[in-house]
Amino acid sequence: MKHYVTIYIDPITDWQGFTHAFLGLSHTHPDDLDKQDKQIREEKLKKADWKDFDKKWYESVEINDFNDGFWGFGAAGESIGLFKRAAGKVFNNNHYIMDNDVKTNTYKIKKLRSNQTFKNRCTLEVSQEQYDKLLQDIKNDYETTKAITPRSEASINDDFTYNVFNNNCTTWVLNKLDSIGIEVIDVKEWIPDNISARDSLLSTFHYLKFYNNTFLKFQNIDENLKSIKGAKAFRQWTRSMIDNNYICYVDESALEKQIQGFCKRDIDNQRYYESIKKFYKIQAQLKSIYERLNTLLEKIIQKCNNTIKGDFELIYWDKQANKIKFLKAENDYNPIIVENFNLNILANNCSISKFYPFIFIPKDKILSRMLYHKYDYGKVSESYQSAANEFYLNVLAGIQSDKYWSKSYHKLSKINKQFQPKELENV
Repeated sequence: MKHYVTIYIDPITDWQGFTHAFLGLSHTHPDDLDKQDKQIREEKLKKADWKDFDKKWYESVEINDFNDGFWGFGAAGESIGLFKRAAGKVFNNNHYIMDNDVKTNTYKIKKLRSNQTFKNRCTLEVSQEQYDKLLQDIKNDYETTKAITPRSEASINDDFTYNVFNNNCTTWVLNKLDSIGIEVIDVKEWIPDNISARDSLLSTFHYLKFYNNTFLKFQNIDENLKSIKGAKAFRQWTRSMIDNNYICYVDESALEKQIQGFCKRDIDNQRYYESIKKFYKIQAQLKSIYERLNTLLEKIIQKCNNTIKGDFELIYWDKQANKIKFLKAENDYNPIIVENFNLNILANNCSISKFYPFIFIPKDKILSRMLYHKYDYGKVSESYQSAANEFYLNVLAGIQSDKYWSKSYHKLSKINKQFQPKELENV
């Protein structure tokens, strides 16, 4: 069974109220549900059956086999926390606009959100563990705020105090996804629709999908990554490569042009300009990292005709500790300091020679031999091991090396036009 989490954005342009973000959880991809709706309409048209002809799958308010509902966080009453603390509430059936009836102190379904809302969506596939944890956490939030009504003035606690700027529908959505290991770029984004250069969740959708699709390729090979710990470790690993010019390339001139389109840099708006630049740079850096990882993984997949299972050991440079570390499932993804890799192990030799930021251990020994037979050097000398490890660790730390040379290193240096030389260090 598949598991999908979808972010929906109710646009500000439909004039139904302020823009809003909420989540939908399902076991069928919304695109497939749309196709099923279309097929049903075509069949009804042939039979001249007009009953519920235009009904959409997302109009249901009941939980069913393919859909676990639509959930969102919002202000309980009329206040949205602009000038005072406002009570927040988690709503189910949040794909409908609710009427906060202060007179009866109840919530009533007003109408379905606009058609554009259900087109403004970003669907991410997750593992069963991620899905179950997310759904349970949402239900817990719902039960926690169940007593909140339209007349409520006090929130349950600070976590459920609604503030339009820093604890609203968007931040709730992003924090929920972040809690199960999904890369969301920045949990501080606070505006759903594209009405801000900096704080628009909708504008990040294609990035979030790309990050998720790349992660799924790794997850489909290594089932350990289906755990929340595995997903968080993967995210920690990718983020560790930000600012490593060998792995992460961002065209600074193109980035500057993009930012200047939103905000001209001058003394008056320096802080605003810097906040925009920081957000867009991280977004671009992550995209570059995921593109690089996708390219490396595709090379392995193609060699194995798409049928491969195994474990990934994720290697990264810890800037604070000034050490190389790696994360792997057998150690519960707790960081392990690495001094040197044993190059008599073929998988190690391949990754160190190619400067891969991971070591892949196939479960099938025949596939392993096929992948790594070129890296069987017999007994590798200590001097070669020492030199190769030093070279690899410098590259992983993003330090230019003039001491050693290899074809793989030359390709990395050539691709990375932005590389700024640093003083060579032995790490």
